[in-house]
Amino acid sequence: MADSSMKVDIVSVKPRHLEMPKGSILLKVSSKDVDINTMERITEPVRTYLNDYRKLAIDPAILKYDAQLDGMTDKKAADKLIKQVNDELKKLVGNLEKEAIARLKSQWDKIKKENKEYAKWKIKIAANVTWGVVKIGKGIAALIASSGAKLDEYYKVAKSAYDIAKEIQKALATEVKVRGDLMKAVEKLSKETEAGKAGKSHIKKIHDTASEYEKKLTATRKKAESMGGPLQKLLQLQDQGATVSKKQEKQVNDMIVQIIDFNTTYDNGLKFAKYATQMADDTKGKMDLKTLKGHAEKVKKGVEIALKVFKVASEIL
Repeated sequence: MADSSMKVDIVSVKPRHLEMPKGSILLKVSSKDVDINTMERITEPVRTYLNDYRKLAIDPAILKYDAQLDGMTDKKAADKLIKQVNDELKKLVGNLEKEAIARLKSQWDKIKKENKEYAKWKIKIAANVTWGVVKIGKGIAALIASSGAKLDEYYKVAKSAYDIAKEIQKALATEVKVRGDLMKAVEKLSKETEAGKAGKSHIKKIHDTASEYEKKLTATRKKAESMGGPLQKLLQLQDQGATVSKKQEKQVNDMIVQIIDFNTTYDNGLKFAKYATQMADDTKGKMDLKTLKGHAEKVKKGVEIALKVFKVASEIL
């Protein structure tokens, strides 16, 4: 019995980031009646079809997904993509065996019409597909592993920054309280001055409260400055491949901007405290509460923005 077999590769491209299985389809025709040349006439058109199918359907699909893996560092995204690759190729390769057999039989039917004697001949036709699982290549796997390590480090630093942010919130809340106390003390002194009842105890109260306010404000600024290092580290880890969401990226940038802007808020706070003590020391006539409230309002706006930003610091986690 004579045999004619022909092996056709299912994939001809070499992707950069995908590890392809050994995929092929073996076409086989066996007969004790049919000569080798006729057998090859049966298999050759099917081989041509399989080559065309590979070029038009399978190879483009592989290259499409391979391009999407370029530079990918997110493991979840890569796992999702590799599943899509396998699902699509499973469909593309899945029917090749049946299709190849059907085409071999169809080709033999055409040949039999050339000679009535052929109809008496018996042949065996087979097509066997070899295929496996597409995997992520070593280069991307290493990149993802590196990104994972960077992401672990990112979350450790982010947790540290978040803890500092919570402390800043508390410090800002204290600033709000003491600023309110100082404003009340000045307003009380103003009323006492107009009534001619201002005394040293009122002035001392303002000096003591202003001093406490400056201490709280300075402590808040130092706490905010201590957060600068962790936030800069988070930016570095993002640049080094730690995959973070747009929300996380925005929150880090917002807090950095707020830390810088807090220097202006700090200066405004010092002006507020200084003007309050100057007013206390000069209690002749009506006190200028409008100017003092103007200083306080600038501080208030800065602190409110800071509070809003640091209250959502959990977005970096």
